[in-house]
This record gives sequence, structure tokens and C-alpha cells, in this order.
Amino acid sequence: MRSRRKNRDANDPMSNPADLRPALKQQADDHLRGFSSAERDALLIQCWMSHDARWFAAVAQECGMPVANRLNQIAARAIGKVEAQRIRRALPLPPATTRDDYLLAQEILIALLGPDRLDYRVSKLGDRAFQVQVQRCFAYDNVVRAGIATEYECGVFARITGWLDASSLHYAISPPLGKCLKAQGRECVYTITLGS
Repeated sequence: MRSRRKNRDANDPMSNPADLRPALKQQADDHLRGFSSAERDALLIQCWMSHDARWFAAVAQECGMPVANRLNQIAARAIGKVEAQRIRRALPLPPATTRDDYLLAQEILIALLGPDRLDYRVSKLGDRAFQVQVQRCFAYDNVVRAGIATEYECGVFARITGWLDASSLHYAISPPLGKCLKAQGRECVYTITLGS
């Protein structure tokens, strides 16, 4: 009696369903072949930015803006450090040991992670410092649309401090990170001075 049940179960399509994944994967690959690399990158960046905004909004709604800002600062700095290390190894880039090394790494990171999200200038100040002046910022634009600009603390420069942390360069940033400068009616200008 047992052997009959085993044979019947092996032939029963309900107990041994066909794996649909190979055919579905082929169809998915056919659709994805129509994307250029630039289109694919833009779509992935847009999806990531949407996730980031919705995560922030959900935390703000559930826990309040002070908690959302604090967690965003922690997460942005941590992901900044991880992504800088990962991208440096993948390219490969030598470790940043000078201001110019770091500025090149920063430009590569921005080019990979969202080049159309910011309009900014970078200028050297003396031998060890540089200044980043942001004219247009996606984060500021989004928090203005959401009506929370006056409460928002900058996550973009928190991420940049993660990139700096990954470089192992000692640095000071001025002004200190906090409320969005643009939302306060100020220019978004940060000076970063590298130590020895």
C-alpha cells in the first residue's frame, strides 16, 4: 500500500509542481534587455530615493520629527561609510590620503548615486580645506513639498561625513550639521578642513 502511494504522489502534478522560474526569468531578462545602463541606473536611483523619503516620512509620522531626524543622521552617516568603502574596492580606488584624493572619490560617489539630484560647486580653500556650495538639493526640494522643511535636519551632509569617515582622514565641518541651511534662508555652504 505504501509503495502505491509513493508512486501516485510522484506522478501527481499537485505534489510535484513544475518550476516556473526559468521561463519567467527568461521573460524578465528579455524585458530588461530594452533598458540602457543609464536608464537602469536612473530607475534604481529613483526607486532608492523614493524608499528613503517614505522611510523618513513613516518614522516622522510614527515617532515625530526629532526621532526621524536623529535616525536619518545615524543611517545616512553609516550608509555613507559602507558605500564609500564598497565603491572604492569595486573600482578599485586607492585609499584617500589627501584632499584631492577625497574630492575625486566624492565626485565618483555622487556620479554613481545620483548625479542629477544636486547642483553644487566645490572649491579649494588653502592647502587642507575645501568648500561645498549647494545650489539645488533634492532633499530640500522634497521636504519643502512635504511641508517639513523648517524641521528637517540635513541628511545629505550626514552621508558625506560617512564618506569622510571611510577615508580615515581627520576632518572638521563648519557649520556643524543640523537644521537644513536652505530652509533657514541661508546659503547651503559647508567648509571641510582636513587634519593631519
